[in-house]
Amino acid sequence: MNIIYQNELLFPEILWERPVHFYKSKAGRLLVIAGSRGMTGAALLTCEAAFRSGTGILTLAFPEELKIAYKDILPEAMTLPLPQTHSGSLSKSAKEEIIEQAKISDVVVIGPGLSENSETVQLVWEVLSEIKKSMVIDADGLKALAHGIEAIRSKKGIEAVEEYFQNIEPKIILTPHPGEAGKIIKALGFDKRNYEKASYIDKHKAAAAKIISEHLNCHTVLKGYNTVIVSQKGQIIEDKVGGPELATAGTGDVLSGMIGSFWAQNPQKAFKATATAVYLHSLAGKIAKQKFGERSVMASDVIKNLPEAIKISEE
Repeated sequence: MNIIYQNELLFPEILWERPVHFYKSKAGRLLVIAGSRGMTGAALLTCEAAFRSGTGILTLAFPEELKIAYKDILPEAMTLPLPQTHSGSLSKSAKEEIIEQAKISDVVVIGPGLSENSETVQLVWEVLSEIKKSMVIDADGLKALAHGIEAIRSKKGIEAVEEYFQNIEPKIILTPHPGEAGKIIKALGFDKRNYEKASYIDKHKAAAAKIISEHLNCHTVLKGYNTVIVSQKGQIIEDKVGGPELATAGTGDVLSGMIGSFWAQNPQKAFKATATAVYLHSLAGKIAKQKFGERSVMASDVIKNLPEAIKISEE
């Protein structure tokens, strides 16, 4: 495999200089669909990371009971409370409002903290083919994706899965960790090749990510030590900046917000924007490590040090 190793900022054009007369709409409109009862923090990490990455306009869509939890916590974001299930996750009846909000967005980030409620899983799968905008799918969104893939493949075969994703109009970026990647690969029918084991995938990230990208017509960011990014066309970048300090709850939510933000600001450069987000995420973690020590870094520390990482890279 021809792998490019990312030790520095590879695509400086992604951090383009903003003109004097600049408006928030030019910095991207992001829709984040996230959160459920007991998992409110994921949405906040995603949104704050997106704003720190330069997003101009952001709407957070969430189960309606979380209005109280989110009140005044993130004043920069617009909010879209939606119908919910009895367990406090998004209901299928939220579908039309999500699709309408997506129409006025540049990129949709879906998944952080959504839960694995069966009705919510079905909602995610249904909006996947009806949202006609670029999508970053993370966390519980990936689990919903795996369920849908398995349902199609078991009835019609892998060719039907490939055809389904070929017919989805917008680009998709998937951001699994090894465990989530294993579920997707197993759903694709590769479970007899060791790919159901997260430990195996962790040692073979490029090969695993390539399987996902090839069959699902998407860009794949396989997170972990030496995060790997594989494009729809098979280009491979391996990040060499991030370390164990990023192995803490919430850092994946931070990365999904960053990817969505840089993609919205660079709509024609999805792969380069994704690689840049991964690099800055790793650099911010490295800066936080220097300040707090490797064991003490939290996801919020990555966000706090993101402005410094961006400033260093711009200079």
